[in-house]
Amino acid sequence: MPCRSAADMLFKAMKGRENPMKRIIAALLLSVLASGASAAERYEVKDRGGFGSTGRLVEMASRFGWDSYSADFEFGLEPGQRTITKDSVLKLTIHRRDGSDWSTKCKAKHSDRMWANVNRLYNKGVSVLAECRVAPGEFAKLVKLDEGLVGDPTLVFQAMVKDGEAEAGIQKGFYFLNAAEIEAGELASFSTREGDPSALSVVFNSAMAPYVNHPAYAMRPRFLP
Repeated sequence: MPCRSAADMLFKAMKGRENPMKRIIAALLLSVLASGASAAERYEVKDRGGFGSTGRLVEMASRFGWDSYSADFEFGLEPGQRTITKDSVLKLTIHRRDGSDWSTKCKAKHSDRMWANVNRLYNKGVSVLAECRVAPGEFAKLVKLDEGLVGDPTLVFQAMVKDGEAEAGIQKGFYFLNAAEIEAGELASFSTREGDPSALSVVFNSAMAPYVNHPAYAMRPRFLP
């Protein structure tokens, strides 16, 4: 096995630690073994579906002609910390009814734009609730409005990790921070005064859920920490 071989080599190198070259080899082997351990914490969630109800008279997806969404969330968990690794990436594509697409990508290395809250939920596994602040100019292209009228759009995507496997969670969609500009525009009814990821203005309904009451399916947004 490769790991056993590396361990054997490390043991032999440590036995000869008085040799400078062997000390260098031992350090390199430790680095390789450590990177292998972190790679084991890597996950990927692919999700797709339509849009659920938030109780509004007109939902945003209907107002702006959205048909469906697809998402790809690649992430790692920082050992001993309630956050994701800096190389985590969240990609979202909105498919419009006219056949065109809009896409955005969030990278955790930009901590002012993407962050996550990682919590262990009793008997459910680990909840990874990622948030991504989408640039107003970028989101404006999705709704075809002036970027000064969309406020601060925030993408929310939850993944659940259990028994070494990851799947999409319930909390998925957009919320919009309240701002004077948004109150004066077409997105006024979609603004979120509390700035709370549980108060979603757009809800993603996963088509990957095998039945309506599956934990990954939610017609209405429901809060999870």
